[in-house]
Amino acid sequence: MTPVYKPYEKASFLAPANEIHHLHAVMNDPCDQHQVMVVNITSTKPDKYHDPACVLYAGEHPFIQHESYVLYRRADTVRATHVGKMVDLNYYIAREDWDPAVFARIVAGIRLSDDIAPRIVRYADDNNIV
Repeated sequence: MTPVYKPYEKASFLAPANEIHHLHAVMNDPCDQHQVMVVNITSTKPDKYHDPACVLYAGEHPFIQHESYVLYRRADTVRATHVGKMVDLNYYIAREDWDPAVFARIVAGIRLSDDIAPRIVRYADDNNIV
């Protein structure tokens, strides 16, 4: 089955993590290897470490209801067809696109985060995620 949904730069979707749906950002259109980079958005918790590279606030995306941050440590590249299939099966839930200014902050955080894997930064550089 060829997925109907195709992930693209600035798209967002909800995907389960630890039995809770978390918001994700798609950082690029599919590359030559048919992959996209995705980052997880999660809530900040009082007295718990969070990556300060990109903090997001209520209303900066329709799904975000309170202070959150980009969990760059869990950033990954995945096959675009996998994301498409999961959305088509309603396992992932497509949400509203990211506002361009907020998306630019998420992109900038890739190079600010001390928690992101070097291979993910290389992927971002190689695929013009700037």
